[in-house]
Amino acid sequence: MSVASLLFDVVGPVVVLVAIGAIVGPRLDIDPAPLSTTTYWLFGPAFVFDNLYDAELAGDLVVKLIIASLASMVGAGAVAWLVMTSRHEQGAARSATVLTSSYGNVGNAGLAISVFALGDDALPIASVVMLSINITGLALGVGLAAARTTTPARALGRALLAPMTVAGAAAVVINVVDIGLPLIAERPIQLMAAAMIPTMLITLGLQLIRTGVPNWSVALATTVGAKLIVAPAAGAATAAALGLDGDPLSVIAIQTAMPPAVFCALIAIEHDYERDRITSSVVAATIASLATTPIVLAFFT
Repeated sequence: MSVASLLFDVVGPVVVLVAIGAIVGPRLDIDPAPLSTTTYWLFGPAFVFDNLYDAELAGDLVVKLIIASLASMVGAGAVAWLVMTSRHEQGAARSATVLTSSYGNVGNAGLAISVFALGDDALPIASVVMLSINITGLALGVGLAAARTTTPARALGRALLAPMTVAGAAAVVINVVDIGLPLIAERPIQLMAAAMIPTMLITLGLQLIRTGVPNWSVALATTVGAKLIVAPAAGAATAAALGLDGDPLSVIAIQTAMPPAVFCALIAIEHDYERDRITSSVVAATIASLATTPIVLAFFT
C-alpha cells in the first residue's frame, strides 16, 4: 500500500470524522461532555465486550500484548522523565509530561486506524491493547493528578472499576466458560458497539477544537517525540522480542504510535492539574501524528 493510499484510505476516514466534529460542533454548539459520558458508560463497554466475549485469542498472546503495551508506556514515560529532570523540571510539570508521553489515544483513534488498516480480525487484538493502556493510563493519570487528595491504591481501584474494564473482565469470563448469549442480549450490545468508533472520533474533534492553538515548549516537544517515536519503537521492539508478528505486531505498533489520549486533558480539567500544558501537548501531538502515523502504517501493514 502506497503512502498516498495510507493517507486517503486509512488515516483519511479518521481525519474526516474528527473534522466533522471540529467543524459542526461549534456551529451547533454541541457539548462534547454528554457524548463522552455516553461513550464511556455505554458504547465503550459494549464495544470491548462485543469484541472479546467470543474472540479466539490464546492466553499467551494476551499476556504478550499486555507486556508490549506496558513496555511502550514505560519507555516513553522514562524518556519524558529524564528529559524533564535534566531541565530541572519537577513536580506537576514533570509528571504531566510523563502522562502525555505514555498514555496514548488507543480508543478514539487507535481502534479505528487498526480496523481500517488491518480489517475486523484485528479488533480483538486492538481491544486487548486498548484495555491494557487505558487501565494503566487511567491509574497513572488519576494518581498523578489527584495525588493531593487520594492515594495510588484508590486511583488503581477506580481504574479497575471503570466501565470498559468491568466489561472486558466479564467478556473474558464468558469467553473462558464458553457461555452463549441469547440474541436479545447479543444484538443490543452489537448495535451499541457499532456506535463507539464514529462517536469517539466526532467527540475528539469537538474536544480538540475547544483547546485552541498549542503553546510551544520543551515539555510539548518532549511529549511529541516520546509519544510518537519512543513509544511505538519500544512497543514494537518488545512485541518482536516476544515473538509476535503479523496482526499482533502491527496492532502494537499502530496503537502505541497514537498521540496522547484526550482523557489526559479531561483529567487535567477535572483536577485543575497543569491543564494548559496537557491540553497543548494533546493538540500538538495529535496534529504531528498526521505525519508520523502513515510512516508507522507503511512499516507495519
